[in-house]
Amino acid sequence: MFAKNKKNKSVVVLIVSVFWIGYVIASAVQFYLNVKELTDREVERRLIQMRFVQESFTPLVITENFTQLKDRLEGARNLFLIDFYILQNGPEVVLWYNNFDNLAGINVDYQNFNQTLETDKLAIRTIKLMDYRFTVGVFQDKNQIMLQTALSMKGLILQDLLIVTLIVGLVVYLFLKDILDITQILSNRDRSKLASIKTLSKEGRTLLKATQTYESTKKYLEHENRYYSDSLTPAILHEMKSGQKAPYAFQSTMIRVDLNGYTQIFLDKKDEYVTEIMNTYFIKARELIERYNGLIYQYVGDEIVFHIKEDQQNSQALALACLRSVFEAAQQIEASLPEGADHYFKVKGSFVLGKIRFVNQDSGFALSGLPLIESARLLSQVDDKASSSVTFYAEAADSVEGLCTVSDTKETLLKGFSKPSTLFRAKNFTTVTEALQKDVSLLTYFRSDEDLCAAYEFLSAEIESGKDQSFFTAFGILKTYKVRMSGEMQAEAFTSFLRTIQNANKAGKANDKVLSAAISLASNFVPSYLVKESLLEVLSSCLEHTDPRVQANTIIVLGDLAEDIAFLRRFVYSKNNRVSADALLVSGKRNMDKELAEKLKEYLDSKNPLFVASGRFVVKSLGEHYKSVDPVFYETNPHLKELVSRLTG
Repeated sequence: MFAKNKKNKSVVVLIVSVFWIGYVIASAVQFYLNVKELTDREVERRLIQMRFVQESFTPLVITENFTQLKDRLEGARNLFLIDFYILQNGPEVVLWYNNFDNLAGINVDYQNFNQTLETDKLAIRTIKLMDYRFTVGVFQDKNQIMLQTALSMKGLILQDLLIVTLIVGLVVYLFLKDILDITQILSNRDRSKLASIKTLSKEGRTLLKATQTYESTKKYLEHENRYYSDSLTPAILHEMKSGQKAPYAFQSTMIRVDLNGYTQIFLDKKDEYVTEIMNTYFIKARELIERYNGLIYQYVGDEIVFHIKEDQQNSQALALACLRSVFEAAQQIEASLPEGADHYFKVKGSFVLGKIRFVNQDSGFALSGLPLIESARLLSQVDDKASSSVTFYAEAADSVEGLCTVSDTKETLLKGFSKPSTLFRAKNFTTVTEALQKDVSLLTYFRSDEDLCAAYEFLSAEIESGKDQSFFTAFGILKTYKVRMSGEMQAEAFTSFLRTIQNANKAGKANDKVLSAAISLASNFVPSYLVKESLLEVLSSCLEHTDPRVQANTIIVLGDLAEDIAFLRRFVYSKNNRVSADALLVSGKRNMDKELAEKLKEYLDSKNPLFVASGRFVVKSLGEHYKSVDPVFYETNPHLKELVSRLTG
């Protein structure tokens, strides 16, 4: 999944390290040669000193002034002119000294006189004076002398290495400061600091310009992507991203919704008035269509053409439910019209289930199929402009049973068709309260803000009555919703709903599982721009709950909704692996730093398989997150790259 990558070092560290190693090697070689030469000189000097001491003290031997001779020899030894000596008179030892206090080691029958005898370790010289044999010697182990010389100079050596390292590091840093600054910024999420960099070198300036160009190009491409995505309707964009090659077919319900009397409104009112009211309508309609899994195909004047795929869902029931919600939105717009508007704001809709084809045309992609024609024919059968209504084939009645009341039945021959069709028209619809009292699973067909508020109220009453099953049935449906645009009424109703469950949990009326599930819905139903302090207070208080599931879900939700999540850092060190892992995940998505990386390494190295699994999950999630949203950060942040490489290695 992730490319293997060796751990890279800073360019300053690499340059200083290479120079330092090279300097140390070169210095060591030169130092060895110098010390070797000094050692040879030292050995020769000591031999000369040894002969001088011996010859200088000869008169004391001849005069047999042994006391003074002993004092002189000890003085010479203390001055490191000689290391050992012995004065023999035949077999008798008169004076002697060696470092090992071992007479046997030097009390031998010396027969070589007036010449220096040398080995790798020592040198001796013996002279004969009457019956006396006077021998002196020095140690000359060159390796030991070289070591002692090096140790005596270690302070200067270390000082020299430190000064050179600092000078080289400073020089390299000054020359590469531009590159280091750019690298540091690229390895963090905030790229705004690029504008404040002052470059010193030509190379740094070139790199900075390239980086700034990349960032501006990236923003431009993101803008272009959003622009073209908005230009391509969701229905076409969805199929293009599906990975299937056109042409191909799928089962879907095609829906049309049209404003009654639009032509008259357009002719009677000013352009600004029409534009404002239609934009309001289209914004509300689009949000509702997306909530019901609808994919908009076309805007044709005041008409919206969209479809809902049949994939494992009752697309005809969802189509009718979506149209009902659009009708309610139209009614709200009508109620808000200024006095003297002198027009209704009613809409009509139709839907048909059938096979839709996604095809490649010379100018792009398009949808085709009989349902596109049939839905238009059904919509043309509506002649009541004073009320909102939905028209569908009689064959769809079983699919929408319990969601509406059929007000009209019509037998007609649609234009272009050879056989007559039976059409049903519905103007009255089952309310969310009626549906929930009948069957909680019907909640899937009620997704407007008003529907959700009523659902929160119903579920709150159920929870306070101890009916957990109703909540969990509803939760299984609600967790699939994602509200992108909403009003303050719905957001505040959810906050009140969550507070009710929290209080019920404290009173023992709702268990911890209910509370943790309700908390997890917050990100689904409260868009970030509607987050208020009241919701954050409820969520923050849940952080102190004793149940780890409650804490973990709260951390995840706050990571989505709170602007500043620094207060969640403390949960990184929680003893519960799920709580800690979720805190690592939400914190890491904001910025990956050394503290989080060290904790994740601790997880990956743990002997507890649960902690290892949690660590791997977080690292994998962070890697996929940044690879998708910020590839530059993914490639340049050293902490993240090390963790990902460990995961794959």
